[in-house]
Amino acid sequence: MDNAIIKALVIDDSTDDVDQLRESFSKAGVNDFEFTHVLQLAEGLLILDVQDFDVIILELDLQDSAGITSLDQTTARAPDLPIVVLTRIDDDVMAMSAMQAGAQDCVVKGQIAGAALARSIRYAVERHRVQSEQFRAAQEEPLGRVIALIGAKGGVGTTTVVSNVAAALARENNKVTILELRSDYGTLALQLNLAPDYNLSHLLRVSADALLERNELEARLFSLPYGPRVVFGPQTADEFIEIEPEQANIVIKALQGISDYTIIDLPCNLSAATQLAIRLSDYVGVVLQPESYCVKAGKVRIDQLKAWDVSLDIIGAVVVSIGASYSEVELAEIEARLDCRIVGVIPPAAEACATAMELGVPLVLHQPEQIAAVTLTEMSQRLAAEEIEAMRL
Repeated sequence: MDNAIIKALVIDDSTDDVDQLRESFSKAGVNDFEFTHVLQLAEGLLILDVQDFDVIILELDLQDSAGITSLDQTTARAPDLPIVVLTRIDDDVMAMSAMQAGAQDCVVKGQIAGAALARSIRYAVERHRVQSEQFRAAQEEPLGRVIALIGAKGGVGTTTVVSNVAAALARENNKVTILELRSDYGTLALQLNLAPDYNLSHLLRVSADALLERNELEARLFSLPYGPRVVFGPQTADEFIEIEPEQANIVIKALQGISDYTIIDLPCNLSAATQLAIRLSDYVGVVLQPESYCVKAGKVRIDQLKAWDVSLDIIGAVVVSIGASYSEVELAEIEARLDCRIVGVIPPAAEACATAMELGVPLVLHQPEQIAAVTLTEMSQRLAAEEIEAMRL
């Protein structure tokens, strides 16, 4: 960065403050900065789409946004740019929150100016560059497999399948992580009779640099006594959060780096983050019940995946039977209607599943000889293979 012009986007609703910033740089003989100033966050986020910058200088309290929310939105839009936060007040708690949320530095207006401020910004740019190179190097290391499971519709048993697949894989001494990639309520904790005090909504506020550190990441995961680690979905309404694709990308790749298998429980409502997760997956299982209406929903889901250019080679159907029904569709017909291989068929086990849920233990561990547990284990082994084969119907 020596002798190069540093292009800085300044998002600050005070023209006077920005004029003073420019003046202090000029008086100190700092002439290697090129400032672009906007007054509102929305304007700054738009200009990031059409212009390239080396750093963002951000006032948190703006006309159209306030506090850490301003930083979160900026980081989501420009995850590859360093951000230096400017504030009007000296608040250590706020400064720490900003750093934890991804800011490279936090500076109080008036306390540092001229050459010292320029040096601080240059350091932030260089520090971010080094950290980004480290992150890219870590991504180049061998990563674990990602298996995504998504329901044809809600209530088909996707989370139960995820829990059991993870438990079965962990029983074979694999390092397994479950990611409940949901913007709203995640039910896995409910199924396991747990009340985690840390979940995805908290993890999304952690900086990419912290996630890069293995110890830092593992400390933020919930460890189940039988092996798998979990990132639970939000547990309360005030934790519901929109997941940006960039955030999903960072979290999934970070988990890949510490896991043999990352099992993702995806919501059936399709979003940009869901699409990103599916593109990062080595295999996608569409969970459905053998009811005619559910098979139709599964067909729509698979058509959507194909529209996203997801290869049929990595898509399979997981059929979960709740019980005999007059409208139940034969497996061969399901396979034909979906134009998709079936990789698992889970027979009815309502009573056994209910008992396992009361104990907070997956069925494959609670009653491993039960027929549904056996088929879940067999499917887990099938999903773990490099070449995933269809079931013999």
